[in-house]
Amino acid sequence: MHLLIAADGSLSLQEVDNLKSFSIVESAPASAHGTAATALSGIGEPAEDNHYWLGADAVVALSSRKDDKEWVDAFWTMLEKVERYGFSDMAGKRVKAHVETNA
Repeated sequence: MHLLIAADGSLSLQEVDNLKSFSIVESAPASAHGTAATALSGIGEPAEDNHYWLGADAVVALSSRKDDKEWVDAFWTMLEKVERYGFSDMAGKRVKAHVETNA
């Protein structure tokens, strides 16, 4: 699964059924229309080494399966499993992901 930042700065959640990975993908270089920081400012904040903390509820809201209880439960289970590795914060309802450029 990945959060796609389109060239116009809009966000969409892609590959929602892949609950084994999560990343942020910029569809164009940062200099094209805006940076990840600009696009993600409403749902997250920068972390170290080109990572961002994102509000997990905001990620769910971007999913085409946001109304599917089974999928939502599986998403939260994924976050529970990766918390021990530092990629989620269950108390803060956040998920951490790295930014990739798909230019």
